[in-house]
Amino acid sequence: MASNKDQPPAGGGSSGGSRGRGGNRRDDENALEKALTVYRFALRTNPVLVKGVTSGVISALGNLVAQCVSPQGRGGTIAWRNIAAFGLFNGTVTGPLTHYFYHMLEGTVPRNMKYSSVYRVAVDRLVFAPPYLLAFFFAVALMEGLTVSQAASRVRAVFWTALKMNWKIWTVAQYVNFAYVPQQYRVLFANLISFLWNIYLAMTR
Repeated sequence: MASNKDQPPAGGGSSGGSRGRGGNRRDDENALEKALTVYRFALRTNPVLVKGVTSGVISALGNLVAQCVSPQGRGGTIAWRNIAAFGLFNGTVTGPLTHYFYHMLEGTVPRNMKYSSVYRVAVDRLVFAPPYLLAFFFAVALMEGLTVSQAASRVRAVFWTALKMNWKIWTVAQYVNFAYVPQQYRVLFANLISFLWNIYLAMTR
């Protein structure tokens, strides 16, 4: 059961029946605080599930946006299977996998170690990113309905270009993530960056 401090504050009526812009701003702040309280509580009780769901939803939205803004997607039909493939892979693989990967880095490369953030970024970029990206392209292609040979051809066509772009975009982002973001919010921070990254991936394939 959540403690009293996790419960949303009780609302009260305003005198005079009109609160104006100041009241509306306070309402917006209260709604944001309540949403953050719910998120933090869920993160404490079901961290892997919460990170998986947020990863899946954000990546699916990125794919949807990519289809809407890409030249070949304008005016056409939405490929819902592609959106589902992005959401399913990121929800069941990326979210949980990065959760455990970040925990592993926290244990093997302690924060008080000199240049710990640099070492973590190096492991993430050189050890984690290449096989993850390879698995992503191959698995998503299969979920979209391609055959094994077609999926392998897609990987060969886009992997190296995407990996180089991954190193350019994510190296700085992951340094910020490891150096300044609290551990429990690192997957969420990466998911926010992933929104733009998944738009790029969807348009690259």
